[in-house]
Amino acid sequence: MSNSHISDVTGHYKAASSAARESGPAGGNSGAPGALTVLLVEDDALIRMDAADMLREMGHEVLEAEYGPDAVAQLRERSIDVLVTDVGLPGMSGTELAERARQLQPDIGLVFATGDTELESREGRPRAAILCKPYDSVSLAESVRRALTRP
Repeated sequence: MSNSHISDVTGHYKAASSAARESGPAGGNSGAPGALTVLLVEDDALIRMDAADMLREMGHEVLEAEYGPDAVAQLRERSIDVLVTDVGLPGMSGTELAERARQLQPDIGLVFATGDTELESREGRPRAAILCKPYDSVSLAESVRRALTRP
């Protein structure tokens, strides 16, 4: 089960948890099995819009933020299952945002979207996956599942 767009941060490839399986119709978290609340943080509006559409088509509720501080505010307001963040955000980087997210919500799954295939800060982050840009809905879905897999 290998995909050139995805790297498991811990180096182990595990089966997806049943809580993260895709199911249900598009349109947000409708209580369908596998529906998650995903916080998507991407400064490029077109990439953010495309990724949000893909996540919604998977049946997930998607909250969007353009920058790290906006995402932190949302993390303080509600429970998030998975944070999908661009690594190269201006100001607060995606890795800095992930650290803040884990301080606020220790069980949050992390997906780092990047064009850099060798992300240095990936070591020591359980429940995290790296998603290489450009990506498709299959790669995005697999990354979300990996981010929720317990070590």
